[in-house]
Amino acid sequence: MPLENDPATNLLLIIIIAFVVVLLLIGLAMKIDEFSRELDYINREIGRTTGAEQKYWKREKRRLWLSLLPFFRR
Repeated sequence: MPLENDPATNLLLIIIIAFVVVLLLIGLAMKIDEFSRELDYINREIGRTTGAEQKYWKREKRRLWLSLLPFFRR
């Protein structure tokens, strides 16, 4: 027995799905902004430092990139 929805239910379902998609896009934009700010900071530190300190910041940069992978823990 196929389940058929009336137009009001379909409209409500579309509105809910659109709302969830907008929330996901906002969350993604915030994550990208936070990542780019952190990457910019690390790049400035790499340019400012030398020697062992610079190696530390390069390691932090690698860890930041790896943090984009799902299930990666620092």
